[in-house]
Amino acid sequence: MFQMMRSSLKLLAVPLLLFSPLLLAEELSLEKSYEIGEGGRLYDNWAAELGVQAPRETHPGYNDYKGEKRGTATWRCKECHGWDYRGAAGQYGKGEHYTGTQGIFAARDSAVENVVERLKNDNHLFDSVLTAEQIEKVATFVVQEQLDMRLFIDVNTQEISGDARKGRGTYLQQCALCHGSSGKTRNLSYDNNRKRYLGGVAKENPWKVMHKIRFGHPGKFYSNKYDAEGRPRANMPAMLGVITLQEQVDLLAYLVTLPAK
Repeated sequence: MFQMMRSSLKLLAVPLLLFSPLLLAEELSLEKSYEIGEGGRLYDNWAAELGVQAPRETHPGYNDYKGEKRGTATWRCKECHGWDYRGAAGQYGKGEHYTGTQGIFAARDSAVENVVERLKNDNHLFDSVLTAEQIEKVATFVVQEQLDMRLFIDVNTQEISGDARKGRGTYLQQCALCHGSSGKTRNLSYDNNRKRYLGGVAKENPWKVMHKIRFGHPGKFYSNKYDAEGRPRANMPAMLGVITLQEQVDLLAYLVTLPAK
């Protein structure tokens, strides 16, 4: 992970059938990518990112829909709008995360200030838990850095249209320090009695993993704590602005080949 700064920021040529020109325009400064990356992590789990406790009562806006979740989970943006950003029109159109909520994908055509106002309205109420700066970061992520994941993740088969061979090189350079060569160094389950490894998570939910490749995992990144093998105990950093979009897709294609058990 800590070798990430060595990666090129220059975009690779990618097949025009895979990505639109809009999606290719992603060469960012590290400073700008960090700001947008934080917006993506706040979308994921703002309480974990900020190290605070989310309200324990169910979000009032969530109660307007048909979701089964209760309590703090309902304050996460992704809980209604999904990892693919399409809400009920996407992967959250059925199953335990279904709410019937529309996605945020159409907001890509909005002005940041308009999304800011929507995040503060009675259906969202995020001005009660986030600062103006943090809300703007979420809005900037919504407008500038959403991807149409249908372009590289088949919605029916979950097949990834990247090059896993190239993804392996990126994995060894950027990820293996923390996750190990097989992706099994770290148990990603919150239950110590259950084993859940990177390959299994990628196969089960490639949309979630792609979001985390791009924006990182919520929480403090830098840490002076190390595990028994000398690996840093630190949350996953964002790859946005560090590796290209094509490299991100290739990396995802490789992750699904890793062992699940």
